[in-house]
Amino acid sequence: MRLCVKMAAMLLVAALANAALAAGDFALIDQHGVFHQLSRYSERNAVVIFVQRNGDRVSRDAVPVLRDLRERFSSQGVVFLMLNASDDRDSVRQEAAENDIDFPIMLDSAQVVARTVGAHKTGEVFIIDPDSYQQLYYGSIGETDSLSLALTAIVSGGQVSASVPADIPANGATDDAADTPGSAIHFTDPRSNPERKISYQQEIVPLLQRNCTSCHIEDGLAPWAMSSYIMILGWSPMIRETVITRRMPPGQIDTSVGEWSDIHRMTDEDQALLLAWIDDGALKDGSHDPLTDERPEPLEWPLGEPDLIVNVPEEQVPATGIIDFRLKRASFALSEDKWLRAVSYNVGDRSVLHSLLVYELDNDARITEPADLIDEDKAAFISLYVPGKTEDVFAADTGYLLSKGKDLVFKIRYTSSGRATVDRTRIGLYFRDGPPELALRTLAIENREIQIPANEDNHREFAETDVIADEFFIESFSPHAHNRSKSMTISAQYPDGSEHLLINVANYNFNWQMTYTLQQRAHIPAGSRIISETVYDNTAANQHNPDPDKAVQWGVSTWDEMFSHFVRIAEPVRN
Repeated sequence: MRLCVKMAAMLLVAALANAALAAGDFALIDQHGVFHQLSRYSERNAVVIFVQRNGDRVSRDAVPVLRDLRERFSSQGVVFLMLNASDDRDSVRQEAAENDIDFPIMLDSAQVVARTVGAHKTGEVFIIDPDSYQQLYYGSIGETDSLSLALTAIVSGGQVSASVPADIPANGATDDAADTPGSAIHFTDPRSNPERKISYQQEIVPLLQRNCTSCHIEDGLAPWAMSSYIMILGWSPMIRETVITRRMPPGQIDTSVGEWSDIHRMTDEDQALLLAWIDDGALKDGSHDPLTDERPEPLEWPLGEPDLIVNVPEEQVPATGIIDFRLKRASFALSEDKWLRAVSYNVGDRSVLHSLLVYELDNDARITEPADLIDEDKAAFISLYVPGKTEDVFAADTGYLLSKGKDLVFKIRYTSSGRATVDRTRIGLYFRDGPPELALRTLAIENREIQIPANEDNHREFAETDVIADEFFIESFSPHAHNRSKSMTISAQYPDGSEHLLINVANYNFNWQMTYTLQQRAHIPAGSRIISETVYDNTAANQHNPDPDKAVQWGVSTWDEMFSHFVRIAEPVRN
């Protein structure tokens, strides 16, 4: 049925000559912190996007009209979303609450999606095929009959009414746009000034160096190196797609929740500048290419010579194929307890090491299967390596107590690079001279009883810690799940039962295991617990899903799932 409808929709588009504008994939967060990506709706028949703005009469008057259409068509595979390229999240949330707007309002603060779909004013309606990204319809909310007829045609494979505009130019707007109700979007991006010339040398290269070139290096994990203008020009369509879908920079979170240090985020200004430059032809100015300048060789140990170097067990990495997680144990055996102040990673082969999680293992623990090596009752999570961040330096007043006689365990993920190689990674440990004021330890929020049905989207699982008797401070979060996880939240539940959202990983991507560090520690009073919700997408629309027809349980294999979120906390040292 889905295929027949898609074929009919494509025939419909072809009949409209110039109306089949391909918007391309894109992604945005809505007013509730939910991530929406066009391609994630690929199993649906259509996505309706309505352009909204706070305080706009046309936007408010459209709500009952859209609600009626949703009532009629949502069961037929049509998704209804709003797009706001004018207002901040808090004001949008307030506007929605005060005016009973029960639609997701995607927040396009960089105005890049509005530019992509060709939005110009409130009241505009776009219908897009989320599978092909073809724009099937453009019109005004005032053309209710036309919009209804278009949706009926799309879901049934019929023909679109002649009233549907058939003269959509490349930017998506029609000549009649000025005559339709609604107020114009006030664009502030670089394209709003036709005299603005974007400089590759002075603007684009520094932007790439801020956001990209620490990973996009020769022999790095990224699939290509940003080593010259020619490379950037050749990859510019891919750069555009990864930025507008929020795949790059990796590990982006909902920045409206919490204040963060050193997270992967491209600012609205950088997004708008980079996409405008690419859309204008990715032109180069001047004869010099700063990306070709010689870079200094990275230091073996940027923090200085470690107090102790531990070899990660040597690993043979094949040239091709998917490589499952590997759990390795290394004899450690400190002769006395030591307070750890930093961990440094000297990576053997940067082209294949995807992530490395470090645990301390209780040597008295009974190990009957590999998963026992990282069981929260037997092992404690210490640190995490991901490309681009080779040092994990603790706050000056903190330390992690490494106990004598214990081993280290490494959970390692490799990716194939097209050539067989041997990885010989080392980690450097740096110790304090004495005890710190605050001891670091890791809370593991785990649910090993997860049951994720086949072909189900938005499946929710929950976990919580025990009540923690004494007050503590949260320093950072390291969420961990596998291919089917799409988002997770971590909150504090206070003794009075109230909850405070601490982090919203709205667009979780298994390919990037990140640590998110707060700028200021979060104080958690005694008697609290930490709770978490993780959302899974076990459908074919999830491009990372190895098998949507399989029900999934907890397991350490890449093909299983996990719910293991690590929270680094600091608490007073107790003698």
